Amino acid sequence: MNSAVRTRIRAALAACASGCVATGLIWGAAPAQAVQPPRAASLQAPPAAAVAEPAPLLDAGSPDGQRFRASGRLVGGGGTTCTATLVHATGKPDPGAKALVLSNGHCVDDAMGTNDVVVDKAAPADWSYTPAYFHDNVAEHRKFSVERVVYATMKDIDVSVLQLSATYGDLARLDVTPRTLATGRPTAGTALRAAHAPTDGVEDGRRFLRLSRCEATASGVALHENTWLWKGSTRTDCLGISGGSSGGAVTTADDTGRLVGMLNTIATPGYPGCGPGRPCEGEAKGLIVPEDNAAYVTPVDDVASCLDAKGLRLRKKGCRLDRGEQAKVTGGGLYTQSTTADGPARWDVHVTPGTTGNGTHVAFKSGPFGVVDCTRPEGYAKPRRLTGAGVDHKEVLPKKDNLHVLCVAAGPDGTLKGAAWAASLAHPAYAYARVDNTAPTIAPTIDSRLFGEGEDASYRVSPVYAPWEITGYKVKYGPRATTDCADAAGYRFYLGIPASLKAVEGPWTYCAIGYDNAGNATPPATFALSPEGARGA
Repeated sequence: MNSAVRTRIRAALAACASGCVATGLIWGAAPAQAVQPPRAASLQAPPAAAVAEPAPLLDAGSPDGQRFRASGRLVGGGGTTCTATLVHATGKPDPGAKALVLSNGHCVDDAMGTNDVVVDKAAPADWSYTPAYFHDNVAEHRKFSVERVVYATMKDIDVSVLQLSATYGDLARLDVTPRTLATGRPTAGTALRAAHAPTDGVEDGRRFLRLSRCEATASGVALHENTWLWKGSTRTDCLGISGGSSGGAVTTADDTGRLVGMLNTIATPGYPGCGPGRPCEGEAKGLIVPEDNAAYVTPVDDVASCLDAKGLRLRKKGCRLDRGEQAKVTGGGLYTQSTTADGPARWDVHVTPGTTGNGTHVAFKSGPFGVVDCTRPEGYAKPRRLTGAGVDHKEVLPKKDNLHVLCVAAGPDGTLKGAAWAASLAHPAYAYARVDNTAPTIAPTIDSRLFGEGEDASYRVSPVYAPWEITGYKVKYGPRATTDCADAAGYRFYLGIPASLKAVEGPWTYCAIGYDNAGNATPPATFALSPEGARGA
């Protein structure tokens, strides 16, 4: 990702006041920092009294409350909030064994990259889990400290397994017993229940476990958000989801007692395009922007494949979780047009051996996100020698607009055969590149306000971002009689500092050209400034 793109993304994130990321990935900010994203006027909710709550509070003594006593509040770094659930392979643990809770990977660290895997690390001292987190049993709430991050990743799935300092016996004395995990995934049309404890947009005193009754609308979805590539996700119509809901326990409505997944992200209303806060689905024809409020669920069957009576075992026979031993990939994450000033757009990836150091060769293949299967050997080029200095991959990118994935597998020789290659192909590393030759679909807009009176009156003018269609601007302004927005001369990148224009020196014209992350531009937009506001010409 080049510096100009990074600058545009940072500016757009700043314009969202951090709500872009916090609202897609549905962890909650610390209470003092909770921020709501901008909403289009047409999406404003009616007064609360006029509508029923889509996710009502759970009562501790209700049948659903009893089913979800193992779920509760997870507090992580900086006071961020998620939901977590006590789990065990069989549901009948050794009372003296340290307890495990399940949540999302981004609840551990939302800065994890495309290929990052965390295995067995100490957790910060201030992390905690409070089970049976209902509104009507506050006197019974008890925090248990999180001792270790047993496992966490946002590669393929968004999951974490955390070890408490408490034992299963300690939790059992509070009538909190673990849930077991399903070995399959819900299909489209399956009725679901989701128990979660949202915080963002929820008033103090009501930030407790709630229940969403909903349905799976698609399964096996390839999902892209920010730097992450997830596969096998379930799309749902669950409502009432917000920051703090991340990691929320999802079961089928018939509630066999097994978790089928966890809430992990939503399509934030008011954000066009694909980016943080607005995950998109991958298909052969390109990225698909989901409907507003589509809520996605991370499946848990891969975690189930690694659990036994003693805990999470990454080397257990049949375990499908990635151990983080793939080759190290740097670069990628490109947003580019197919043709650049330097010629055709290319991959810009560097590969070095992974943590085990046993990969002496590396093989590559690529294809559209959601279509290419990196776990299959078909389509990989002949493996190249991989030295400690690494290998560069700079092949030309496809010209077609899409999110393209580069599959990177390392092995012991040039054959792509044998057990070592099979293990590498089961969990290859990735890079991605977004080829985008399409101009933003949204016209530039500006925010213009008149401050002061008389000769001291001045306009304060700034362009308005529209993540993720418009993430940067070039602007210019001047006297209306001599300023031609169609003339390319005089434009400069907007760096976040509003223009201050004295009203008595007007009338003024303000010109704006919007850009997306790949550098595609809108037509110039012309705005006439007046005390009544800015008018588009």
